[in-house]
Amino acid sequence: MTTQSLAAYLPIDRCHALADGRLLPDRTVGAVLFADISGFTPLTNSLARELGPQRGAEELSRQLNAIYTALVAQVHGYHGSVIGFAGDAITCWFEELPGSPHAACRRAVACGLAMQREMASFGSLLTPAGTMVSLAMKVSVASGPVRRFVIGDPQIQQIDALAGRTLDRMIAGEHLAQKGEVLVSHEVLGALGIDPEGADWRDDQEGHRFAVLRELGDPVEPTPWEPIRWETLAGEQLRSWLLPPIYARLEAGQGQFIAELRPAFALFVSFSGIDYDNDDAAGEKLDAYVRWAQGIVGRYEGSLLQLTIGDKGSYFYGAFGAPLAHEDDADRIAEAALLLRTPPAELGFIADVKIGISQGRLRTGAYGSVDRLTYGVLGEEVNMAARLMQAAAPGEIYVNESARQGAVAAFLWEQLPPLMVKGRSEPLSAYRLLGARGRQQVHVQAAIYGLPMVGRQAELALVEASMTDAIGGQGRVVAITGEAGLGKSRLVVECIQMGIGRGMTAYSGEAQSYGTNDSYLAWESILQALFGLDRSAPAEEQVGQLEAALRGIDPDLVQRMPLLGLPLNLAIPDNELTRSLDSRLRKISLEALLVACLRARSQANPLMIVVEDSHWLDPLSHDLVEIVGRAIFDMSVLIMVAYRPPELDYLRPPRITSLPHCAVIQLSELSQAEAAELVDLKQVHLGMASDLPEDVVDQLVARAQGNPFFIEELLNYLHNRGLIPRNARELEQLDLPTSLYSLILSRIDQLSESQKTTLKVASVIGRSFRAAWLWGIHPSLGLPTKVRADLDTMSRMELTLIDQPDPESTYLFKHILTHGVAYESLPFETRAWLHGQVGAFIEQTYASTLGPFLDLLAFHYDHSTDDEKRREYLRRAGEAAQAAYANAAAIDYYQRLLGLL
Repeated sequence: MTTQSLAAYLPIDRCHALADGRLLPDRTVGAVLFADISGFTPLTNSLARELGPQRGAEELSRQLNAIYTALVAQVHGYHGSVIGFAGDAITCWFEELPGSPHAACRRAVACGLAMQREMASFGSLLTPAGTMVSLAMKVSVASGPVRRFVIGDPQIQQIDALAGRTLDRMIAGEHLAQKGEVLVSHEVLGALGIDPEGADWRDDQEGHRFAVLRELGDPVEPTPWEPIRWETLAGEQLRSWLLPPIYARLEAGQGQFIAELRPAFALFVSFSGIDYDNDDAAGEKLDAYVRWAQGIVGRYEGSLLQLTIGDKGSYFYGAFGAPLAHEDDADRIAEAALLLRTPPAELGFIADVKIGISQGRLRTGAYGSVDRLTYGVLGEEVNMAARLMQAAAPGEIYVNESARQGAVAAFLWEQLPPLMVKGRSEPLSAYRLLGARGRQQVHVQAAIYGLPMVGRQAELALVEASMTDAIGGQGRVVAITGEAGLGKSRLVVECIQMGIGRGMTAYSGEAQSYGTNDSYLAWESILQALFGLDRSAPAEEQVGQLEAALRGIDPDLVQRMPLLGLPLNLAIPDNELTRSLDSRLRKISLEALLVACLRARSQANPLMIVVEDSHWLDPLSHDLVEIVGRAIFDMSVLIMVAYRPPELDYLRPPRITSLPHCAVIQLSELSQAEAAELVDLKQVHLGMASDLPEDVVDQLVARAQGNPFFIEELLNYLHNRGLIPRNARELEQLDLPTSLYSLILSRIDQLSESQKTTLKVASVIGRSFRAAWLWGIHPSLGLPTKVRADLDTMSRMELTLIDQPDPESTYLFKHILTHGVAYESLPFETRAWLHGQVGAFIEQTYASTLGPFLDLLAFHYDHSTDDEKRREYLRRAGEAAQAAYANAAAIDYYQRLLGLL
């Protein structure tokens, strides 16, 4: 990582100011330029159609970067700064320099004309399949006073913001401009000394006047920036301007791995209510709002990426799933959007909040030029989120179908009439997000699974024995553990049905991955059901219900009712007793109160308490699970906890599992026969038109490796898209469904940056890989001791397994799908480069004995961009196959070789 690589994420004038130890003024005067490139939508569609969505998104990014490189060079050449990016548009600032009146206007206009000349070389692009796509640009220039702010939480990311009516005039000019034109506002034309009488004027309904400018009478010489004094600019000064995961990746020397292809959600939020020109406190107000929004988005581990300011409406956009993914990103973004919809009272000046959300497979990473970059997500679904935001009314959240699918059960939705939006010829199916449904208190909805449970008979027998003991007054704990997708929740529902059938009352709660510090979150729904609270009732009414429940259990307990305010999320004023308790005594008294209530309820009827996703328990919920677990040994209570094997140092299995009356069930993969049975049941349930061919079923079972969730999601994916693979090869070539991809990616994203890079490099070598090849192929991974430590972590997380111990030290991706996701997340360019590195390493390391490696060399070089090596090793591998009478392999090699001759 170099200071220069970090500085590219800031405007160049901001870098100079930081290097010189000075602040940029809050109020300043100059010219603003907006350059908007058009034609990327048809280019995007053509590339996706010809190369597929992943390669298409990457090629689009490459083309965009080539254009931005040329445009940014002109901006910097005329002493301008690129303030911000908005997909295929940039906003630039040219400050008026002392002693040079109107020079900023002249530099900005000269830059705009130079940018149009540069753009002409990109006017016609030929796609790989020969489709001609036209690109063009509109440029608008306005001048006057602006506000310049530093916005945002330094612990998250600081943002350089330009604001004021001058920017509104600039945008008005862009709306009036046509492709290939440079439009200037009337004050810019006056500053240039051009007679307005002969100008080609454009006017809008609000009185903005812009003139088309095709040339400058007097040439303006470029005035490039002086070199930045790098010796006075430390990388630590720039840290706060980058998102922490991006800074960490750059710091680890893995900048080339910032770009990825992954499912992600785009979030657009528009707002108004700040007078940037006339309110001296505008900067403080904007900063307070953005910090609050960053906090909300960050609470759910999303990222606020970019901010665009205008007096008539500003917006920010963010992403969930990039740069970090979670399997429940759909729930996270919906929760965040509901909070963002209504700013708190202290931000009451914010008005007209409108939100759009979309989801799809997107290209994430840095884009721009080597001198000016931004981190963002690119793809058609990003544009759709912006269109949905524009279509929404104030206070509304519009969501596309794919984003809604992942959160359909946990939230309330209203389908919208089909929407016609810019960039789409067909109406868009969208939904209005209304609110959260609230967590289930009792799991009695086994029918949601639709299928009978396959296997798990031994596990059910163990649960039934524990249940018998609990009903008889000997409290028991059952802990169900297993990796994602093995069916923990499915087994829990089956057990709850069994318990209800035997007369037990069941209550359930679940921990949330984003709620590890949300006190008693996992117990809230359990206690609401235990005390018979109506979650839809007003808070005052719920407090009354709670008092009645406590009085029915034991009137003496009512005086301790305020202690239940925290776990039930109710505002209950303290009384004389509870007011006297310090925090430690409050906690102890609350735990004793709940144990007493559970004892009383269990005497009337045996109880079953279920806590799912217990690996995410917040500390107070975890303590309460343990306290209750210890207390129930002589009660008619069965506690069931479900959790994944801890993968990170800060996660631990529930302490309750160490109790003598706890039985631990370790779920394993389904057997081959059970997996095949599940495939048959699922096909019948889906009403698939015809049975899948036997080899396709075998391949599907092998690909899922006994994971029932993987099996069902693969079949859902085939069914929803009307796909019936005719053979195993066709199945292998299909993309993974988003639900599976995101689940696996969320596990990979729990690794450190160096560990993620190690995993990605390993994925290029193959499903099986030698440790020594990693540091030989990509030395920047670090010394062998560091790489081995990374491999140990990945093995501990069961992403990889040790296949052969030292001295060979060979590892294996535990799951085929994990290998696929790690590999497919790499952009084609990075992937091809790494394949070339693998080939070069094999050539160098085994130079005297290449014979056994010819097939491997042909494979890696054929996936690289080194055509000379591709030809050499396809030929040599073909000759070797022919000599061994492996005619089919020889023909395959020769056919691929013919395409390169």
